Amino acid sequence: MWLSDETQSLLRPRGKRVMRLLRRAHLYLGLFLFPWAILYGVTAFLFNHPTAFSDVPATMFGAWAFAGTPYEQRPTANELAAQVVSKLNENQKPATLYTVAGDAKFSREYAFGMVKAEGKLVSFLVDVKSGSGTLRSAVVKDKTEPERPSFANGRTDAGVVRKASTPPRSDGIFLDNPIHERVKASIPTVLERTGFSMGEVTVTSVPDVVFPVLADGRIWTASYNPMTGIISGTPADSKPETELTWRRFLLRLHTAHGYPDDTNAKWFWAVIVDVMAFVLCFWGFTGLLMWWQIQSTRTPGIIVLILSAISATAIGIAMHESLR
Repeated sequence: MWLSDETQSLLRPRGKRVMRLLRRAHLYLGLFLFPWAILYGVTAFLFNHPTAFSDVPATMFGAWAFAGTPYEQRPTANELAAQVVSKLNENQKPATLYTVAGDAKFSREYAFGMVKAEGKLVSFLVDVKSGSGTLRSAVVKDKTEPERPSFANGRTDAGVVRKASTPPRSDGIFLDNPIHERVKASIPTVLERTGFSMGEVTVTSVPDVVFPVLADGRIWTASYNPMTGIISGTPADSKPETELTWRRFLLRLHTAHGYPDDTNAKWFWAVIVDVMAFVLCFWGFTGLLMWWQIQSTRTPGIIVLILSAISATAIGIAMHESLR
């Protein structure tokens, strides 16, 4: 249905006001979230290039580094599969010989390992197909026996996840109606109320309870696990074994997600992550609207969008197959 000229003239100013509002929102949201856009860009680069701005000595090498070594003539996945099937036929002598029924592939791209030498720990990563890889070196700190508080009945191993398979200690500290038993007894009710099937309940792990303790005339950070009864401790003023370098800090910022129960810095960071997710979508859609307002760019823009859709679909399907 065609609109009259009078109606079109009334709607035109409103459309201009809407586009002006979108342009301003596009601009000011971009200015406000500029630091986070830069952060995601820089940290994505760091994830993609492990040796860039590394906080430990790192070197990349090519297949040339294996020249003259047994790995220079490395077998392909198909060759290895053929050798395995040949050995199976040789050992089992089946009535109908086994055969490889298709192309073989490696389950992952890299082989990992490490070398301890001269007070350093060199970790290596080797691409099993191309023979290229990365070497990273870190200084090995002398292992000193950690201070042990008088109340401890287990190792000082803060941060270790203790599972149900960890045997309880005979001298463990066990409380009445501990948290894992409360969870185990309550889950059947939760399953019934949420429409899930009933079954045997197993609690695999629970978090440690961490708290300060005054013992031996000093303050300790105690860690207690309700399932195993283990309680360990470290001096409250001790430094963590793994230093939080600026590179590791940036990468952890990039992957930080989820809302904690407490309203703290992590909670506000999660808010920014949600806002960033919204704004990235907002930038995309408002950019499309602003592009459509410029008539001279519509035809080439449509061609670019079609090429983008084809490329994204093809790469997405290929990545799905690769990651599956």
